[in-house]
Amino acid sequence: MEESYIEGIKRKYSIEKLKEALSQFKRIKILVIGDTIIDEYHFTRPKGRATKDPILSVDYVNHEVYGGGILAVANHVSNFADEVTCITAIGDRNDRKDFITGALNKNVDLKLLVKKDSPTTIKKRYLDNIRNEKLFKVEFINEAPIDEETEKKLIGFLEQELPKNDLVLLGDFGHGLITEKVIKLLEEKSKYLAVNAQCNSANLGFNFVTKYSKPKYITMDITELQYAVSDRFSTVDVLMKKLRDKTGFSNFLVTMGKEGAGYFNNNNIRFSPAFVTRPKDTVGAGDAVFSVTSLFSCLGMKELIPFIANCAGGIAVSYLGNKESINKEKLLEFISQAYNGEIKAV
Repeated sequence: MEESYIEGIKRKYSIEKLKEALSQFKRIKILVIGDTIIDEYHFTRPKGRATKDPILSVDYVNHEVYGGGILAVANHVSNFADEVTCITAIGDRNDRKDFITGALNKNVDLKLLVKKDSPTTIKKRYLDNIRNEKLFKVEFINEAPIDEETEKKLIGFLEQELPKNDLVLLGDFGHGLITEKVIKLLEEKSKYLAVNAQCNSANLGFNFVTKYSKPKYITMDITELQYAVSDRFSTVDVLMKKLRDKTGFSNFLVTMGKEGAGYFNNNNIRFSPAFVTRPKDTVGAGDAVFSVTSLFSCLGMKELIPFIANCAGGIAVSYLGNKESINKEKLLEFISQAYNGEIKAV
């Protein structure tokens, strides 16, 4: 069944045809807005239980720092489009501005706000250096909403930028940047609004996609869908229909890890199998899927969305966090390997 699905895609969309499709993304003017996250990966060598306390003792080895959150989204889409604007916020403490500006691709126009009484959000993950297994995470974050003054500045940025851009990608990580007024403006004035509202340990229970009413395209994972419709037992097709009935959403993607992806569009549901890869890390995979599939949705290439989602996800889990970003060459190479049977569907 899975092989026939891939063969069907291959028959309709040759590599040359896909190259032509990807070339169309260059002309899209894109605005991305959302929370900045700096991801630090600290590699350690576990030594064992400490002698005086019931804790794990480790030796520090080294660490790496990646641009996450909306920075990752900006980098993904700017590999496909020539003009990208990124609106985000940093803290007034430990702002890490130099790192942020250096982490973005050169064709990203960065517009920064400052969130008062806040650090720039940093998430430090500590790993076993041998197995790359995560031990624990420490977050430096202020999850409270931005104040009224900062909100007015953000709305001013949006009033200027929304008319200029064909596609708006809203990465809502639930860390305080996206307020009700901001949502209202984005839904009223975006030409094409794509939304990813993430549930994470910092916002669990408080950041469901149901707070939106008019997005043109949405991505979520299966757990986020279950939360949104308060149902953890029904099959994914039933959950999708429940979300449609509850919100009126008609164009959304649900990722399901090794189970692949499901795509709901105008009451039609398509499923695409995942690919067998050797995943290193799932952090950032949802951002990659959101970024790349939003481009396809914006230009109406909807039949390809679940397939492209699994390709983008397969690429993203092959490296740690947001260490790399997806570009046209990586995507076409992965698709070629899938077409040739070098990468198998699950």
